[in-house]
Amino acid sequence: MHKEILVIDDNPDIRLLVSNILKDQNFKVRTAANYDQAVFEINKKLPDLAIIDIKLDKPDKDGIDLLKLVIEKNKFLPVIMISGHATVQIAVEAIRIGAYEFIEKPFSKEKILNYVNRAFESFDLKKEKDIIENKLFHSFDLIGKSPSITRVKKIIDKLSTSESRVLISGPTGTGKELVARKIHKNSSRSKEPFVIINAALLKENTYEKELFGEEFEDGNISFGALERANKGTLLIDEVSEIPFETQANVLRVLIDQKFKRLNGSKNINVNIRLISSTSKKSKLINLEKIYFID
Repeated sequence: MHKEILVIDDNPDIRLLVSNILKDQNFKVRTAANYDQAVFEINKKLPDLAIIDIKLDKPDKDGIDLLKLVIEKNKFLPVIMISGHATVQIAVEAIRIGAYEFIEKPFSKEKILNYVNRAFESFDLKKEKDIIENKLFHSFDLIGKSPSITRVKKIIDKLSTSESRVLISGPTGTGKELVARKIHKNSSRSKEPFVIINAALLKENTYEKELFGEEFEDGNISFGALERANKGTLLIDEVSEIPFETQANVLRVLIDQKFKRLNGSKNINVNIRLISSTSKKSKLINLEKIYFID
């Protein structure tokens, strides 16, 4: 079956150009000439990929709003944003929200096809990864009916209905990650990201970069675990390895629901549930619920 691409641009010449390029490669193409048409097409049937111009006909609605609509319906669907006069900030915002790529006009046939093909490859890999992870997840379970296992299962059920921060403590190999995954899977955040960061594997002085991300002078961005886990759950494994100062900074994010990337000036709003685990009995900052796995 040929993949379908929705091209949204208020410039008829651009719509025709992009449509012809894609049709020559045997893609099915739908088009929208303005914001309302685009919303109609998106609501009617999601395409396999969307190409969206930033500037459209409405002064108060633009391609970024359409990007949010698409992501809301399918966060994995690849979206390529295009513009002839967007700022770096808009490009960064589009990528942060979930766009696969941002292309400046004018662009060549080779460039648009390269990005389209790469976007489909990336989407297929994400689907494969999701299928494999789900199979792996369902292939492991808490087996047994002993009092200890029954107690852990009851704790998981209780925590799955709350938003409490959780610390799971127990020796290596006792299933701390499995418990964290089950809490996430049974929670209202189950369809959102589950991100793991292993503090024991991080190099010294990289904790903040790995958690908060970093902005570079050339406009590139390294997205941290906090941002990747937005709306979902972040598991910090071996959290006791993280310096107290960094733990305090993470706590501030959980309280304020916002942070700045390293070298960044703009607040990034996030909504995260934090689960931490450790194989050591160490002092940790303000975890509301503490449970131990024997």
